[in-house]
Amino acid sequence: MATPLITMLKAGLPAVAGLVSALIAICALAGWALGIGYLTSVVPGLPTMVPMTALLTLLACASLWRLRETGGGRANVAAALLTAASLVILLAHATGIPLPFVVRGSAAGARSLASPVTALMFGALGAGLLAMGRPRHVRHGQVLALGVLLLALLTLAGYVFRDTFLYQLLPGKGTSILTTTTLILLSTAVLALRPNEGIMVALAGPDPGAWIARRLLLSALTMPVLLGMAVAVMLRVKAIDVPTAIAFLVWGMVVLFTVAVWRFALMLYRIEVARRLAELERQAALESLREADANKDDFVALLAHELRNPLAPIRAAAELLRIQNGADPAQLRRTADIIARQTDHIAHLVDDLLDASRVRRGLITLTRVPVDLHRAVCDAVEQVKPLVAQRRHALQVELGKVHPSVLGDHKRLVQVVANLIGNAAKYTPEGGAIRVEMRMAPDSVEVSVADNGIGIDAALLPRVFDSFMQATRTAGRADGGLGLGLALVRHLVELHEGRVEAHSAGAGQGSTFIVTLPLLQN
Repeated sequence: MATPLITMLKAGLPAVAGLVSALIAICALAGWALGIGYLTSVVPGLPTMVPMTALLTLLACASLWRLRETGGGRANVAAALLTAASLVILLAHATGIPLPFVVRGSAAGARSLASPVTALMFGALGAGLLAMGRPRHVRHGQVLALGVLLLALLTLAGYVFRDTFLYQLLPGKGTSILTTTTLILLSTAVLALRPNEGIMVALAGPDPGAWIARRLLLSALTMPVLLGMAVAVMLRVKAIDVPTAIAFLVWGMVVLFTVAVWRFALMLYRIEVARRLAELERQAALESLREADANKDDFVALLAHELRNPLAPIRAAAELLRIQNGADPAQLRRTADIIARQTDHIAHLVDDLLDASRVRRGLITLTRVPVDLHRAVCDAVEQVKPLVAQRRHALQVELGKVHPSVLGDHKRLVQVVANLIGNAAKYTPEGGAIRVEMRMAPDSVEVSVADNGIGIDAALLPRVFDSFMQATRTAGRADGGLGLGLALVRHLVELHEGRVEAHSAGAGQGSTFIVTLPLLQN
């Protein structure tokens, strides 16, 4: 996947660098043809871009443009010609054999032959362009281009330090500022051709290491150059002597590299901290997924068990109806009651599943109207009385004489309280006690459901409102239910802008659930 930096490098930099270099070469050729000196040299008296160097530049631009258009894999004639011409020039300088089109000893010949340093850099650039056209040799082409770039930068620095050995070694051999500029542009363009391959991956990639490398490389390129220019200026104006300049340069480089290394260490530290946090989050998410998968398996097993329980009595009742001919009405009513009770149980399971699905998808909506909470609690008590009576619990309801009004959905509030009372009935051994109370506060009203049942372990208490949590911890019980009731209670209470809390002293100590709802302001 291409990052914005890679896209910018591939799309823009090679084209711009090639175009500017070609314009410089054309202007130099025009300067020689028309006798305009400033087109061949920036400053009179400095080395000029000779016609042969301009032609080498145009060959490099043509090769660069072909690589940019085709992406490599085809013959690059311009790069081959550039490499061959550079080698011929180097051979002519080394052996003293005159070239057929250069009259040695004449002024024109001396001015038209590219310098050895220039020919060396263009030869390396041509070899790099040839390598860039072959996917297996992209790295080698980038290394050659990087070498040309560094040598060109050193040549440019030679112009800053005039009257030095560095100037005599590089610019003094005849490599002009224009030639150095085009070599810098062309070598940079070659590096930008394949930013997501070879050695450029470490610089242009999207990973944190590449981001750090870009920042450090910028510092490594700019800080020493600026420091060297400052020292050169001070020497030129004779503000300091040479030993002091050397000491200042060494000390400055030590300081600059110390700062760069320190910044690099800090960046690595921050990246490592972020990586560790991400790893912890990944581990937590993975553990959550594993737990959810385990809960899913437990839930599927529990669902099969809960559906099988009512189906067995229904099957037995249907078989009884089939084999009994002329049965008495009382027996028929008992059989019909079994079928009705078990089908109601299945319908309740299906309703729980549908409500849980709606909760996960956020599809439950409320009809928000003023609701008499006293009446809603009474309706919930009436709804669960058969279950309470079946379990032979003592149900105590203390609602007082007040009728607080809340803004909400009467049906859903009945469902909340009924689920809490039903939950208490299921988790309290037969003959237990359940107490339902309603208490007023200045701005809210509380409805609590307490029992003396099996209680809740301290480890499970914070997660008692999670889906399937009850089903997981009580999969062996025979009372029915899928462990979705409390999760639905929490969601419905939150939709009413309220809160629900669970309290228990521990296993065997009973439990208390408290629902708090805001009062309707008159």
